[in-house]
Amino acid sequence: MRGDDGGAVTAELAVGLVAVVLVLSAVLSLGQAVVAQVRCTDAAAAGARAAARGATAGEVSATASALAGGDAVVQVVPGGGTVEVVVRRRVRLALPGAPALPVQGRAVAAAEPTGAGP
Repeated sequence: MRGDDGGAVTAELAVGLVAVVLVLSAVLSLGQAVVAQVRCTDAAAAGARAAARGATAGEVSATASALAGGDAVVQVVPGGGTVEVVVRRRVRLALPGAPALPVQGRAVAAAEPTGAGP
């Protein structure tokens, strides 16, 4: 090692570690967003199935909110023999200073006929 290289390796390592941490944070943030999107879609599907079977809007909202997460907003839209459920929430990303990312899931189900049976 030459005498004029003092501290160069330390500085390069510090810059490299910062870059690795930022890339790792970006990957984790992307994973968070994908998981939240899947949870919202699954929650909307479960809510649409419940609504199609005749559940009340309150029951549908409770079912979908439980699956999507605590801060989810559930919208139930009946009409024309179908019911649509939209689940929205915001995801706080792992990146420092990053805004919350909005995600949503949507599902439509045909309303099942109600009756006394055969």
